[in-house]
Amino acid sequence: MKVSRAWLNEYVDLKSIWEADRLAETLTNLGFEVEEVQDLSKGFEKVSVGQIREKAKHPDADRLSLCQVTLDGKSTTQIVCGASNMKAGDRVAVALPGASLPNGMKIKAGKIRGQESNGMLCSESELGLAEESEGILILPEDAELGSLVAKVLGREDVVLELSITPNRGDA
Repeated sequence: MKVSRAWLNEYVDLKSIWEADRLAETLTNLGFEVEEVQDLSKGFEKVSVGQIREKAKHPDADRLSLCQVTLDGKSTTQIVCGASNMKAGDRVAVALPGASLPNGMKIKAGKIRGQESNGMLCSESELGLAEESEGILILPEDAELGSLVAKVLGREDVVLELSITPNRGDA
């Protein structure tokens, strides 16, 4: 049986044992064997909400765009992107250099066809939310700039897989 920490917290006050490992240990001590702990926010630690300020055609590539992206509403950074489904004003998931995405990709700054790129605009497949995606993940217009995408997508949770034995009908 799988249960989320947030759901369990609706029925039991977990403030004193909020950390996933401590919760798993407590459940095991109560007779509920925890087989797996899955942190839904893993890989989202350095993925933030950004807004595309400008989108221009890459001077040396037909299928690439130069996007000026802001995370704080003031300063911008340039990111080269191969998707075409976004436009200026869209709120998007931005992985900054140093991020390790859920699909295993590691993000670093570099040059793409001679243009600086300081991160990546992420699709659902790159974030492990879908097998395939048609382009960049467009976030709601009210998503707070600079906030973690995990919070916006409701992935700040942990799922515990419990092994319920036949003698625990109360579970």
